[in-house]
Amino acid sequence: MDEHELWLRSIADQRAAFRAAVSGLTEEQARAVPSASALSLAVLVKHAVWGEDTWVGARVGGGVPDEGPAGWVAGFELTPEDTVASLLARWDVVAGRTEQVVRAEPDLGRPVPLSAETRQYVAADVEPTVRWVLLHLVEELARHAGHADVVRETVDGKGAQELAQP
Repeated sequence: MDEHELWLRSIADQRAAFRAAVSGLTEEQARAVPSASALSLAVLVKHAVWGEDTWVGARVGGGVPDEGPAGWVAGFELTPEDTVASLLARWDVVAGRTEQVVRAEPDLGRPVPLSAETRQYVAADVEPTVRWVLLHLVEELARHAGHADVVRETVDGKGAQELAQP
């Protein structure tokens, strides 16, 4: 397995954690905000889909517009159309695009240009490359999958271990 496939597997593993976290819930449960945080499981999924599409689809692949900070804010706001099923279906499309972009990338060390408004959130000593973007994506997905585990456990008491069982 080459490095491209290792990155794709790591990203897919994080997507699977999100899918487990929302499995078997009603829409009401997925939208519940059971803690002091403003995060629901549906919001976490929407944000993760936006993040993957923006970092890989827009910034690495150039295939979708980079919405910048406005997209980031919108990624935390659910619309009536944002059902778990619709968000997961969108993620399937985004995942396909991620796989295409990563597999087609000949140089994981290629610099990835960032807008000034995005660059301000990246450490000054970091030169973003495709590899760095993939690492950042895995880091962000893992962080939010952990949040999803906590929210799910708060909603109905089911933890990641139990949800991972086939």
